[in-house]
Amino acid sequence: MKKMMKMVLSTAVAGLLTSALATAVVSESNLTGLKLPKGAIEVTDQKAIADMAEYIEEVAGGMGGTCEYSEFLVWLDSDPDAIADALGQTIVAAKFKIEDIDAGEISKGSTYEEFSMVSSKEKYAAVWVDSPDSVVLGWCNVVK
Repeated sequence: MKKMMKMVLSTAVAGLLTSALATAVVSESNLTGLKLPKGAIEVTDQKAIADMAEYIEEVAGGMGGTCEYSEFLVWLDSDPDAIADALGQTIVAAKFKIEDIDAGEISKGSTYEEFSMVSSKEKYAAVWVDSPDSVVLGWCNVVK
């Protein structure tokens, strides 16, 4: 399963990074309403997001639901730690409880993390993938 997941994530990230140049820079998440770290690019190319969308759907299934709406974001030429810190502060400030579901290494210098974000009103499944100079985040709101 882990090898399959690594292959899916590698393919998904490559597709997202390739199509990222043709999409829009955003400062706020259309899905969560959260302020995003500078440089976020929303990827809307359905072909590019297909593999990652399926993977996030699996994460949502593990949370007991399905994805209703999804969003896929890319930060190019960015420090993954700085993006993670800034996004984490925003998530916590919005009163979401974050729960790590799974994490691991995809390849040398590239890692993934599955996590959930839950508040009293909302529930999100998320997958974060980083490399030394870029980040991909896919998330969806989870419904029963």
